[in-house]
Parts: sequence; C-alpha cells; structure tokens
Amino acid sequence: MDRMQTIKVSGMTPGHPALAFLNTVTDDGKTRKHDSFADGAEFIAILEDAGFVPRGLPPPGPGQMTAIKGLREAGHAVLSAMAAGRRPGREEALTLEAAIKSAVQDASFALGAKGVHLMPGPLGGLYDHLALALFDLMQRTDLDRLPECGRCTHLFLDHGRGPGRRWCSMARCGNRAKVESFRARHRAAP
Repeated sequence: MDRMQTIKVSGMTPGHPALAFLNTVTDDGKTRKHDSFADGAEFIAILEDAGFVPRGLPPPGPGQMTAIKGLREAGHAVLSAMAAGRRPGREEALTLEAAIKSAVQDASFALGAKGVHLMPGPLGGLYDHLALALFDLMQRTDLDRLPECGRCTHLFLDHGRGPGRRWCSMARCGNRAKVESFRARHRAAP
C-alpha cells in the first residue's frame, strides 16, 4: 500500500492510515473511553480492513496492546492539539517523540514510485509500524486541513471545497448532531 493512500474505515475516510489508527475509539462525545475493538485480534482486523497492515499478522498480546493504546492516545493528544492550534502537552509529545525515534533508529528505507519512505525494521513490529505512520502523518504539508470532529474525537484530513467539514462522517456524527440541535430547538419553542 502506498504510504499516502487514502483509506476508508467504517464508512469514514480519515485521509491517512495513521488517522485510522488514532480513530480506533467509539466514544459518543469527547471521552475516548471506549475502544472500537475488544482484543488484539479485532484491532488487527480493523487495520487489515483499512489496508494499513498486511493480512495474517499475529494479534498483539495484552502487554503490546497496552503500549499500542498508549501510543494511540499520545498521538491523538499531540495531533488534536495541533488541529486546535494549541501546543501539545509535554508528556504526550515526549512519549510520541520517543516512539518515533526508536522506530526510525531501527527502520529501513524503501524506495517507491513516490520516493523514499521508512519501513519498520526487523525488530520493530506493529508498534514501530504505527509510530512510523504517525511520523509520516506529522510530516505532511496539509496538516492545516486536520480538524477534530465537532461531536467525537476522530481526526480527519479535510480536502473538500468550502468552509470545511465539521464532522468525521455525516452518518456517524453529523446526523446525530443535527437531530440533537433540532430537538433542542423544539424543546425551547413555546
């Protein structure tokens, strides 16, 4: 898969594989409390369906999943702050920096039609694959088009014309927000 290929996850097009990883939560609001997977096997299935990892990877164990979730939350905190024009938290930025430095140190170069990019080294595994994807995302020149959904915590690259999308997906969040707004207006009406 080309490293910049747009992918689709559950009807949403976040615009970059790393965003599919960051968006593996099913929060209804801004909590980030609920994963969209029950275990490592379901997590791998989500990434496989997105075309982010090759089919047949062994699922990460509980310890690996704890580290992967920590990377996901650090990455989300940093990119969410960037999307909002805020400075990222120090702890999250340092966690993400350490993961990326470790992954880059062990990475190998891969030549492709669009130039050179980093591939996880032989010792890196899934964690390094995810860290390198976040590194790739953070080097994009279009991060000024990275908003956070107005209803949930999903991040997406918005390349549409006009003022920009407010929701990660009309089906997931847009319709719900419009229904809530409609109900609130009708409750307030005499």
